[in-house]
Amino acid sequence: MKTTMKLLCAFLLPLIAFCVIYPSPSVAHGERAQMPQLRMRTVHWIDVEASTTKLAVNEIVKISGKFMPSKYWPHHVDSIEDTAYLNIGVPGPSFVRLDSRVNGVPMIRSTSFRKGEVYDFEITMKARKVGRYHVHTVINVKGAGPMIGPGIWVEVTGDEAAFVNTAETLLGETIDLESYGLGNVMAWSALWFAVGLAWFVYWLTKCPIVVPRFKRARELGPEADQMITTMDRRMGGIFLTLTLSLIVGGYVYAQERWPITTPLQTGKIDVPPLDQPPTPIAIKLIEARYRIPGRSFRMEFDVVNDSDRPVTIGEFAAGNLRFINADVLDVKPKDEHDLVASDALRVEGAPVAAGATQRVVIYADDAMWETERMTTMISSPDAVVAGVLSFFDDAGERHLVEFGGPMIPDFGMVPR
Repeated sequence: MKTTMKLLCAFLLPLIAFCVIYPSPSVAHGERAQMPQLRMRTVHWIDVEASTTKLAVNEIVKISGKFMPSKYWPHHVDSIEDTAYLNIGVPGPSFVRLDSRVNGVPMIRSTSFRKGEVYDFEITMKARKVGRYHVHTVINVKGAGPMIGPGIWVEVTGDEAAFVNTAETLLGETIDLESYGLGNVMAWSALWFAVGLAWFVYWLTKCPIVVPRFKRARELGPEADQMITTMDRRMGGIFLTLTLSLIVGGYVYAQERWPITTPLQTGKIDVPPLDQPPTPIAIKLIEARYRIPGRSFRMEFDVVNDSDRPVTIGEFAAGNLRFINADVLDVKPKDEHDLVASDALRVEGAPVAAGATQRVVIYADDAMWETERMTTMISSPDAVVAGVLSFFDDAGERHLVEFGGPMIPDFGMVPR
C-alpha cells in the first residue's frame, strides 16, 4: 500500500507542478456548454459584426447587429419579456464599455424584449488590455442567466501603460476612473481589517478558545454565561461603540465631502421594437429530422409567397450556427471559430414563385452539429427546435422568418 502511494505521489506531484508553472491559455467558448434548446429557442443573433478586429490600446471597436427573441422560448425558462440586460462577454477587464444601445435607446439599465420582434444593437468599447480576445454578445435574462451570442476574435496591441479612462461628472469635474476613489477604498479596507484583527487578537488571549471552551460550556449548561468575564463584556462594548461610531462617522464624512450624489438607478426602461413591414412570406414546418450518421438536418416546409417576386432560401441560422446556400450568398467565416458553413445548405423545391404555395425541403449538412455539441438535442425530453430562415427575392431583398417545431432523430437504421 505504501509503495502504491509513493508511486502515485511521484506521478502526481510533477504533473501538478507542471500545471501550476506552465498554465495553458484559456480559450473558452462558453456557448458550447449551453443546451441546444437554449441556443436554438431563446435569442437568434443576426448579422453580428465588429467594426475592426485589430486595434491598439485606447482605440474604439463597435459590435453591432440584430437579435430576435424566439417565439418558441422554452416554457420552463424565465422569459426575456420580464427583465433582461444587453451585455458583452470577454475574458477579464480587456475592454471598457463606453456605450450600448438597442434601437437607439441607451442600455444603462435593464429592460425587456418582446418575443418574435427584431432589435438593432450597438456596443461601443475601448481597448484596455493587450491580447487576443473572443468577444461575445450576451443578453442576461433575470432568472435564466446569460444567453450567449456569436463570438468574434479581436486582437489588441499597444502599450497598456498608456491606457486612459477618464470621464466628466455632472458637475464638470474630469476624473480618472482607473484610480478614482482608490485611496478611500484602501483606507477603509485597512481600517476595518485592523478592527477585525484587534477583536480576533483579543480572543486569542483566551486560549484555548475552541474545543476546551466548548467542553466547558457543555459542562456548565445553563450557567455557561459565567465563562464571559466582566472584561469580555467591557471589550465587547468598546468594539460595538467603535464600530457604530465608524459607520455613523463615515456616513457624515461622505455627506460633507460629496454633498451632491446620484444613487444607482434600478428602474427599467422601455425599448420599442423596430418598425418593420409585415413579411410577405409565411412558412409551416411539416417535419424536422436530424440524421445522426450523416450529421444532416432535414426540414420540410410549406412556403407561402405573397410577394410579387420569386423567393428562395439563402441562409438557415440556429443556435449561432449559420448554414449558407452558396447559390444565393457568398459568406465566408471571419476567423477560425466563426460558426459559418459557407456551402452547407441544400434547397429543394425553390424558388417559390410569386403568389404561390410550395413544398420546400432543406438540408443543413455539416460537422458543426457535432463539434458544437448540438447533437445532444436528440436525447432531450423537450426536443423542439427553432431557427430563422433568410428568404431572398431576385432583387436581393431579405425576409427573415422564424420557425419552430418538434424534431425527430434519425439513427440511420436499415429496416429488416
